[in-house]
Order: sequence, then structure tokens, then C-alpha cells
Amino acid sequence: MLKRTTHYQFQPYGEVFYELPDLSEAAVNGVYRGQVIPLKNKSISQVFVSADPVYISCKSGIVLLVVQKSDQPDALYEQFVVHRIVKLNPGVRYGLISISVGSEAMVYTVASTCQIEQLPDPIQFDPIETKLHIEEILATYYQVRKGDYVFPGEAHQYYELIYIDHGSMETIVENQEYHLEKYDLMVYAPGQFHSHFTRSDQNCSYLTVIFRMNDALPESLQNRIFHSRKDIYQVLCRFMKAIQSDDYLCNELSILYLKEVMILLHQFDRKQAMDAGANPMQVHYEHTLLNEILVYINNNIYTAFTVEDLCSKFSVSRSSLQNLFRSNLNISPKQYISEKKLSQAKKLIQEHKHTISEISDMLGFTSIHYFSRKFKTQYGVSPTDYSKSINQ
Repeated sequence: MLKRTTHYQFQPYGEVFYELPDLSEAAVNGVYRGQVIPLKNKSISQVFVSADPVYISCKSGIVLLVVQKSDQPDALYEQFVVHRIVKLNPGVRYGLISISVGSEAMVYTVASTCQIEQLPDPIQFDPIETKLHIEEILATYYQVRKGDYVFPGEAHQYYELIYIDHGSMETIVENQEYHLEKYDLMVYAPGQFHSHFTRSDQNCSYLTVIFRMNDALPESLQNRIFHSRKDIYQVLCRFMKAIQSDDYLCNELSILYLKEVMILLHQFDRKQAMDAGANPMQVHYEHTLLNEILVYINNNIYTAFTVEDLCSKFSVSRSSLQNLFRSNLNISPKQYISEKKLSQAKKLIQEHKHTISEISDMLGFTSIHYFSRKFKTQYGVSPTDYSKSINQ
């Protein structure tokens, strides 16, 4: 998610104003000149740096400002969307990229102190755009087959997804036989000859989706059985509901769900597989317990309590509580409580109704010094500095 120049993390690089200050006597080494710079580029290979402050505003479109301190040449360039009038401190390296199709930036510099530096590697802005293009769903079938069923096979120029809802089935793809069980899924690529059959002791219910996609299926997804996790199963259920509906734009929704399935398959190896041996009752108990604990924490955000207090109240050991939070939220209970309290502190600071000391006491921190240290660790700025930055 992009940050704007009014974000408090921009403070090390400069300031933000509602109106352009008087620049007639602002420069030390010359006279400020304003220039409208048209932008179309999505990457930059050079940056600018000036011994005098630089003033930048967005005249049209959406402009991305990349910045780095001159005394930190090995630091990563940070990115901010230009919002309001930006004043860059002397010595800050900067570059401008157009986020929109085209944009214009108004830049005020002292030409005699402005230098150009080449970047070792270009800085690229990657827009959020689709990389997976499912153009059309040609057919969807839900079929039930008994034993000794044989489909002799075919090859066509479309993608075909097959998902086993109940039972089992055998499929042959390019002379290689695969055994498909309940919840198994395969994708046939265009041009692949495939057939399937059931043995005498098999029966099978399965979903077939034939679709047109303008992207090559990576080898990691071809000739492979995927055992559907809960997330894939849920999306397929939503797909079936949408494809059978006549409601407005449900066909569009079907394509989106199919696209989500393909994305989950692309991500399959990066995600932790669902534990097939998990006890459903245990899972339900853990989710219910965790929900009760989270509700208690949220409802008692202004109360001082410890992890040990939670263990006592909910009759659970400290190790069990740690595992519960780690496995479901990927965070420790102590860190979760801290982040919740600090998030609430941030909201209270924004309201400007209480002092920093009062907020520390309200949220049950042991001292204002401890609160300030935790706040700065979490947000990179002290509570006092954050309070000052809000109205900028």
C-alpha cells in the first residue's frame, strides 16, 4: 500500500505545506525557478539532489516521489505519493514517476545547486494490474458416473479443470495414468489428450470447467494432482453457486471465482497444506476459544492484564495459549495485546483529547517511558512526534 507525503514516515525527508511558501528569499545559492515537468515514465534510471530545498507539487494525475537521504547511500529508496506542497530537505535524492497514464509535477529548484546522479539499478513502479487473463468460460458440467464408465478421450485448444466432488476416478493425460480421489483437482492444458474412466468398484461425481485463458500454464501446474485445501473448496462452492445463478453479473462473478482458483493453484506450494488428520471437534473448539479470548481483549483494552491473566480466566496453559495464537494468527498473545493497545493509543492521539501521559495510563501501560518506547518500536516515531505530524 502506497503512503502519501503527508504520512509521518515522510518527515525525515522534508515537510508538507498547504500553500507554496514565499521563495523570493528562500534560496541560499541562487533564485528558485518553477518548472512544469510532464511525466509518463514508470521507471527512473537517475535521481536529482540539490544543496537547497526543493519544492514539489502534483499539477495533474498521480505522481510518485522516490527519496533517499544523501548520508545513507545504501538505504532503500522510499516511495510516497505527492500530496499537497512538498518541501524536500537539502541533500535528499529524489525522482518522480507517473503512477497514472500521464501526470504533471510542478518543481521549484535552484538550478545552480541541482545535480543529476545515475542509479546503479533502475527504480521501477509496478502497478496493480491483472497478470492472469481468463477470457471466457465455454462450458461447465457436473457429472455423476457409476462403475465401468469410460470416456475415450479428446484434445482441444482450451483449458479444462476437473474437480472430484465424491468418489474416485482414473484419468490418463498424455499416456500417463493418474488416480483422482475426493477433493482432487487437475488442469488439462490446451492440446493435451486426456481421457478418464471408473473401475467396476468406483463411482464418481465431478465438476468439469472448460475455459479460455490467454496465459501459458506453468509446468508446475501441468500433469499434477492438487488435493484441494479448504480455501480452494470454498471458492469452488462459490463458483458453482454463481454459475447457476441468473442474477445480474453473476457470469462475471463466475470468471472471478475461477480466476481465484487458478491463483490459489499458482500459490499452492507456497501455502501450508491443510492438516488432513485434524480433529474437526478440536478445530471448532480452538476457533471458538480463540474468538472468546479476542473478544475479551478488545472489550478490556483499557484494562491492565497479562498473558497469565488470560490463561487463568480461560483455564488454558500458557503453552496452549501461545500455540493457539501462533497457529491461527501467526503472533504471540503478548504481541497481539500490545499491538491492539498501541493501535488504540494511535486513535486516541489523533483525537487530541488526552495527553500522552493520560493515554498511557488509560491503556494500562506501566509507565509513560515504557509506552513511548513500545509506540516508537511499533510505528517508528514517538507518540509526541506522531501527535505533531497529524495536522501537517
